Amino acid sequence: MVALAGCSGQATGGGSGSASASDIKLAGVMANATDPYWISVMCGADAQAKKSGVALKWYTTPTTSTDSMTQAFNSATLTNPDGLFLNPFQATQFSTQVSQLMGKGVPVVTSTPLDPATQYTDIPLATDGSNFVDEFMKILPDGGGSMVALGGITGIPVLDATWKPLEEAVQNQRSDITVLPTEYTNFEVTKTTQIVSGLLLAHPDLSVIIASTGPEGQGAAAAVQQAGKAGKVKIWAYDAVPAEVDALKSGVITVLAAKPAKGMGEKLVNELVDAVKANPGKKAVKPLSPSLDPLPLTIITKDNIDSPEAQAAMYKSTCDN
Repeated sequence: MVALAGCSGQATGGGSGSASASDIKLAGVMANATDPYWISVMCGADAQAKKSGVALKWYTTPTTSTDSMTQAFNSATLTNPDGLFLNPFQATQFSTQVSQLMGKGVPVVTSTPLDPATQYTDIPLATDGSNFVDEFMKILPDGGGSMVALGGITGIPVLDATWKPLEEAVQNQRSDITVLPTEYTNFEVTKTTQIVSGLLLAHPDLSVIIASTGPEGQGAAAAVQQAGKAGKVKIWAYDAVPAEVDALKSGVITVLAAKPAKGMGEKLVNELVDAVKANPGKKAVKPLSPSLDPLPLTIITKDNIDSPEAQAAMYKSTCDN
């Protein structure tokens, strides 16, 4: 449903004045588009767009740089889409531009909130690490040692929320484990591998690693395996990219917390289509209230890796596999 400026309530899609699905044109602006997580989001969105009978075109960049994202965003908006999706890596970068689009009646859905929050809605994930503290504490070794969290880049509250509660739980409950300063990797596998290799040398007692995204999980697993410490160093990693799944199967990664990539793709298309259908007159669009319920994560271990739920949660490197 969509909230229109000047209206007291929320209009629902599918009414007599609603737009036809075949006339709806959506655009997606996707940064870091070579990452299997975002590939899986796009695959889910493409499948849902086809099912819904709407057109969806992606404008992608392989990096998270603000310049390349701006170019992709500008290219997408020049096509005058009826609705737009955006995965911002800097919360403040597109807030003004999104506000302008919303004022023209174009709903914008994002992967995380903007600051200020000018988007129609974002697709929240149940990434609050406090939900996984009990599960995380089970993997900690009895012998103590040290622990490190690997972040992507600073300034992404949704990402910080995945690992900070786990780190705080260790600080509060396990005085025998030393928490090392957070290492930021810019979502680069090679950089992560180098950082973790250095940490393993500098801190021989390193026993726990939290990897906040797929690239960190891949890099940490590669470094631990190269050091011959598979199984000795426990890795709690978010996402479920193919390399992480392989590392889980081989015992290098201990637990994967997989975000619902396909589900996000499906959800973003549904929200945009509903908003466009409910607003055939292209009136200014207000942010949706209340916000959407978070999509749940799937915990994957060697014990349940072959279950249908775990298999469905794993990310794809292409839409064909």
